[in-house]
Amino acid sequence: MKAFVLQDWVTVRGATTVTQIIQNEANYAALDQFQDVILWLQVPEVTLGGGTVTMNLDTAPLKDESLFTPMTNLNIGVTQGALAPIIKSNLLNASGNNVPLSRWVRWHITTSGSGTWDMTFRILLVANQQIGT
Repeated sequence: MKAFVLQDWVTVRGATTVTQIIQNEANYAALDQFQDVILWLQVPEVTLGGGTVTMNLDTAPLKDESLFTPMTNLNIGVTQGALAPIIKSNLLNASGNNVPLSRWVRWHITTSGSGTWDMTFRILLVANQQIGT
């Protein structure tokens, strides 16, 4: 197991016209040596102007926008106010709608509604190395 900081503390702000914010490509986590991952999302503060803010964690084999797919069991709807830390895991198995962990992992925020909003968060992850690597 190896621990990474996918995103150190950051506050992201937007307005009605901002419907998505994607992590900077230079900060994507390269997880091609790993078989599964546990992610810790900590959100101490969210301010909504009306609507929702959703944190998605995406994965792709290459840094190509068209290839990124949400790890479906990691979509986290955030509501206004202080939140307890949220732990989500992506387990590779033959059943369910899980998207297998690929080489690159990033965060991706989507919003709906009206008014200005902000969200303060950090994302830590622990990855389990593939056997034989």
